[in-house]
Amino acid sequence: MSEQSRRGKSQRAGIEAPAPTRSERVLQAAAELLRTGGIDAVSTRAVAAAAGVQPPVIYREFGGKDELLDAVSQFVLESYLHSKRRRLQQASGDPLHYLRESWDRHVEFGLKHPDTYVLTFVQSRAGARSTAAAETIKLLEGAIARVADEGRLRMSVERATMLFHSAGIGTVLTLIAMPPDERDMQLSVLGRDNVISAICNDKKAAAAKSSPLTARAVALREAVRRADDTPLSPAERSLLLEWLKRLADRD
Repeated sequence: MSEQSRRGKSQRAGIEAPAPTRSERVLQAAAELLRTGGIDAVSTRAVAAAAGVQPPVIYREFGGKDELLDAVSQFVLESYLHSKRRRLQQASGDPLHYLRESWDRHVEFGLKHPDTYVLTFVQSRAGARSTAAAETIKLLEGAIARVADEGRLRMSVERATMLFHSAGIGTVLTLIAMPPDERDMQLSVLGRDNVISAICNDKKAAAAKSSPLTARAVALREAVRRADDTPLSPAERSLLLEWLKRLADRD
């Protein structure tokens, strides 16, 4: 649990929260600069001045500006990610309901925190993801794996996760670029429903009818990935997973 989560838990329990640490002061200052001035406002010098520390402190605590930006995006997203973790742990019933809810929360966060969203999901180096983006994708993959467990996925969990994730980012960035009073929120609904239709069968009965081999390959692959007692060598297990992924993504 992060320091921010522990602080919130103490406050809810009626316990006086401890004074923020130096790192927390820096993150709070950076988050406020990000909120009021955008990404360009979050310079090492500006953050140090706002936090009441010397610039070398930031380098000692975080390693540099890139690392600071990664940490502040994680700091701002923490309550959102905590909510997603809790909802995923508590989710029961139709896993597609959770996917729809997850999409809606993602869009809501992006429109409420546009600069943090762009920092987290767009301004990454090629071939790299921010810590917060990686955590978001990991949670999404877990949710989609539940659809696979029911034999309702049309493709591998990895491909479905990336398709869902990329569609969500495209939708949020499109809406962010629109003036707030001109945003067509039906775009989000249509995007959500279209990507869910693309990655899975909405009815359990349809899974066996439309693509039995794909659905069964996906479900078996997820079962093998999670099992720790298969009578297979590591090489055999890896080969089986590769074959099943090829069957899952054959289209």
